[in-house]
Amino acid sequence: MQDNLKTKTIGGMIWSGIGKIGTMGISFISNLVLARLLMPSDYGCIGMLYIFIAISDIFVRGGLGSALIQKKSPTHIDYTTVFYWNLSVSFIFFVALFFLAPSIADFYDTPILKKLLRVQSAVLIINSFSLVQQTQLQKQLRFKSLSIRNIIASFCGTTVAIIMAFRGFGVWSLVFSTLISGCVSVLLLWKMSSWRPSLEFSFTSLKQLFNFGGLMLLSGLVETIYTNLQSLIIGKIFSSKDLGFFTQAKKMEEVPTVALSTIVNDVSFPVFSSLQDNKDRLLNGVKKNIQAVTFLNFPIAILFIVIAQPLFVLLFTHKWDESIPYFQILCFSNMIFTLNTINTNIIKSLGKSKIYFILQFSKRLIGILLIVYSIKFGIIGMLWSITILSYLCFIINAVIVGKLINYGLIKQIKDVGLCFVVSFAVGYITYFFGSFLSINFILVMFFQIILFVILYLVLSKVLHFEGFNIYVDIIKDKLKK
Repeated sequence: MQDNLKTKTIGGMIWSGIGKIGTMGISFISNLVLARLLMPSDYGCIGMLYIFIAISDIFVRGGLGSALIQKKSPTHIDYTTVFYWNLSVSFIFFVALFFLAPSIADFYDTPILKKLLRVQSAVLIINSFSLVQQTQLQKQLRFKSLSIRNIIASFCGTTVAIIMAFRGFGVWSLVFSTLISGCVSVLLLWKMSSWRPSLEFSFTSLKQLFNFGGLMLLSGLVETIYTNLQSLIIGKIFSSKDLGFFTQAKKMEEVPTVALSTIVNDVSFPVFSSLQDNKDRLLNGVKKNIQAVTFLNFPIAILFIVIAQPLFVLLFTHKWDESIPYFQILCFSNMIFTLNTINTNIIKSLGKSKIYFILQFSKRLIGILLIVYSIKFGIIGMLWSITILSYLCFIINAVIVGKLINYGLIKQIKDVGLCFVVSFAVGYITYFFGSFLSINFILVMFFQIILFVILYLVLSKVLHFEGFNIYVDIIKDKLKK
């Protein structure tokens, strides 16, 4: 059974990675094209609206997807109840946003937001049709099906966006990209999953799921407000153009860090939940997970910081130069993001929803206060305040996990600290040697990438990084088959 779970976990990681890399790759290519056709203010308009869609989506999901995953044996009535709940709440929030759209447009003093929000909010209803099927496939570790669905949906949405942008539809190309992607995603999920809702609804089931999911909802709400508050502030206090630069930096930063964190979150939560009654196996799984993920996450983030300037010029032209320092700070901030994801997943998987809520609420409340205080230092100051909080959150999360499964801050630092230091050292060496080259900036960038990878892999081998050994073993196992 243990080998079977290990095989499913590794397979889940691989397929989740394929899906995420595929969708991020498609999105990346799309962004290359659209960044040349659209203006920073177009991205800024979408950034202004995102917080309202994201908050509404949290209420639609209601934390019930997490509750279904955490529950050992959810019944058909559980799934059906969640389906109808999601659908009903999505319609309520769609109507609410439809009527609030004029006020939101007035708040930003950007009239076009009224029409944009009224159309884009339809994605809430579209996505509500796929939440249960997605949860079921995730709980069953069927990440191959989820990955195929994500890649196809992303490709369709991207194709529509590029065609519309070429035909001069401007910001509307971004709106319809989201809607088309959502529709295709729903159709594919209903094709892949045999589950169908019956005409049943149980308030008892809803109440039971809300015992865990309700606090997940509140935690997700606080997290979403915190994550998107900077966009709201930049859009309101600065300008849509400034928000556009920030949004582009954030989209690029998500390629090396948040993408990896999403893969870990999708797979680790259901796996950790299945091991909640076996603390020894859970501890070993967490330790391996952290070492494997940070082995990739730390160096990738540092490499992107080193090559940020030539990378942005190559991909987006000098029109987006103002995004570069934002991108570099975000990369440094989110180096620790994946570690935080794993630690909070441990707390959720053990069913400690109250601890999770109190922890997340406290951290994000502090974060919101920091963001508001740092406004006077400009966008750069605000991003550095978020960075400081990210590392503080890791300390807090690790201390709590140490009390739950005896794998706390000191043990985690021992397992990943050297990898963190080596990543910085290799990054500094790479930047230092690259600065002496008087050749085309593209050639310098590729030289830095090659040098960084070689130095990091050699040092990983010499220093016996466990993360390096984990991936070597995985590759060997695959080659034997």
